[in-house]
Amino acid sequence: MSKYRDSIGKYLYCFILAPVFMILEACGEFILPYLNANVVDRGAANGDIEYILQNGLYMVLVAVVMLAGGVLGAYFAIKGSAHLASDVRGKTFRKIQEFSFANIDDFSTGSLITRITNDITQIQNFAQSLLRGCFRSPVMLIGAVCMSFALNPKLAAIICVVIPFLTLAIVLIIRSASPRYTQMQVTLDSLNNQINETITNERVIKSFVREENEKEKFAAVNSVLMKKSISALKMMILMQPISALAINITTLAVVWIAGKQIIIGDMAVGTLTAFITYLTQILTALNFLANIILQGTRAAASDRRISEVLTAEVNLTDDKAGKKDINIEKGEIEFRDVSFRYLKKNRENILNHISLQINAGEFIGIVGSTGSGKTSLISLIPRLYDADAGSVLIDGTDVRELSIKKLRDSVAVVLQKNTLFSGTISENLRWGKENASMEELLWACKVAHAEEFIHSFPRGFETELEQGGTNLSGGQRQRLCIARALLKRPKILILDDSTSAVDTATDAGIRKAFREELHGMTKIIIAQRINSVIDADQIVVMDEGRIEDVGTHDELIRRCTTYQEIYYSQKEA
Repeated sequence: MSKYRDSIGKYLYCFILAPVFMILEACGEFILPYLNANVVDRGAANGDIEYILQNGLYMVLVAVVMLAGGVLGAYFAIKGSAHLASDVRGKTFRKIQEFSFANIDDFSTGSLITRITNDITQIQNFAQSLLRGCFRSPVMLIGAVCMSFALNPKLAAIICVVIPFLTLAIVLIIRSASPRYTQMQVTLDSLNNQINETITNERVIKSFVREENEKEKFAAVNSVLMKKSISALKMMILMQPISALAINITTLAVVWIAGKQIIIGDMAVGTLTAFITYLTQILTALNFLANIILQGTRAAASDRRISEVLTAEVNLTDDKAGKKDINIEKGEIEFRDVSFRYLKKNRENILNHISLQINAGEFIGIVGSTGSGKTSLISLIPRLYDADAGSVLIDGTDVRELSIKKLRDSVAVVLQKNTLFSGTISENLRWGKENASMEELLWACKVAHAEEFIHSFPRGFETELEQGGTNLSGGQRQRLCIARALLKRPKILILDDSTSAVDTATDAGIRKAFREELHGMTKIIIAQRINSVIDADQIVVMDEGRIEDVGTHDELIRRCTTYQEIYYSQKEA
C-alpha cells in the first residue's frame, strides 16, 4: 500500500466523497420500494389521491437525491482512481529511468510496457470500482435485508438460506480465477515483446521477405494469449448465470409463499412487489461485491508485478559514493585488474584481468574480433555496468566513488546502435546540451561532418525526423549522434564503432577534425577498420576478453600477430 499512500493522501477528498455520495444513492435504493409499497397498499387500495401525491413527491425527491449522489459519486471515483493510476505510473516510470543496464536485462522491454500500461490500468479500474461499490453495495445489502425483515420476516428467511450458497460459489470462482489472471498478464508480456521486436525491425523483416514468418510467430503468441484470457475470463462469465439462477429460484420461492399469503389476506400486493425489489437488490449487491473482489484478484496480480519494478534493487547508485562533489577535470582513465561478466551466475568472464592506462587527452583506438570484449570494456567507464573485480578509475578516483550524474555528464558515449528520436534535427542534437546555441550546433556538426547533409535538406536543422531517424541513412544517423555527443563538451568521448557506416574519406575527415578541434579531450574509438585508428596515440588489441597488446600502429604491426592478421586481411580486401 505504500506506493498508493501519497496519491490517496493528495486526493483524499475524492476517496472520501465518492463513497459518501454512493452511500447516499444506496439509501435511496431501499427507500423507494418502501414508498412505492405504501402508494399501492394504502393510497391506491383506498383511493386516497392526496396520499398517493404526497408519497409520489417523496419518491421524486429521493430519485433526484439518488441521481445527484450517483453522478457525484461516479465523478469523484473516476477522478480519484485516475490520479492514483497517473501517480503510480509516473513513479514506476521514474524507477525504470533509474535502472542500470543490468536491471533492464532482468525485465524484458515488452514486460515493462505491459506493467506500466495494462497492469496500472487494471489497478485503476479496481480502484474506481472499489470507490463506487465498496460502501454502496454493503449499505444496499444490509438496508435491503433489514427492510425485507421489516416487511415479512418469514419471506426474508428464504434470503438467508440462498446467500450462503451464493457466497460459497463466488469464493470458489475467485480462488480459481486469481492464478489465471497472473498467467494472462505474463502472456501479455510475451505479446508486447513480439510486437516491439517486429515493429522495431520492420525494415529488416521486409528486406528478407520474412513477413509471413512474423505473422505466424505473432499468431502463435496471440493464440496463447487468447486461450489464457478465455481461461481467466470464463470464470467471470460464470458469475452472472449463477447469480441469475439464485435470483430466479429465490423469486419463485417468494412468489409461491407470498401468493398463498395474498390469497388469505396476510400480505398486500404492494408489499410483495417491494419485497421482490429488495430481493433483487440483495442479490445484485452480492453480485457487485463479487465482481469487485474478482477485479481485485486481477488487480492484485498486477500490483505484484508493479511492486517487482518498484522494489527492484538498482545496482548502480550513488549510495556508496564517497566523493560526490569531485568533478572530472582531466579525463585520465585507468583499469586496474578488471574482470566482468554480464550474468553473475556464469563462471566465465567477459573481461579477464584488464589493466590499462589512458592519459588525459590521448586518442585511443580499440580493435579486436567480434565478442572480444571491446564494448564491455568501454561500458565500465560511464558505469553502464560495474566491474565484478578490480576497479576503473578516472583522474585517480574509482568511478564508484563519483556521482553518477557528474560522471556521465563528463563522459559522452556514442553506442553501436545509433538512436535518434522523433522531432527535428536540432531537438535531437540538443539532447547533448539543452540550451545549445546555433553556433554550438554548427560547430558540433562541422566536427562530425554532418553540416553539409543537414544544409541539403530544405528545412535544415528544423527537418523532422521519424522515430529512430529512419528517414536518414546509416552514416547520417551516425554523424548526428557524434555531433550530439560533442555538444556535451565531455572530458572523455567514446565512439563504439560509430563511423562504420560512413565512407573512408568522411571517416578520415572526422578524425582530422577531432585532432584539430578536441584538444584536451580523451578520445576512445572502437573500430572494425584499422584505418579508423591507425594514427591513434595507442591502439589496444583485444582477444577473448583480454588485452593482447597495446602500442602504436608501427609497434603492433611488427610484434602483434592478431593485429597483423586484422590489418593485412583488410589491406588485401
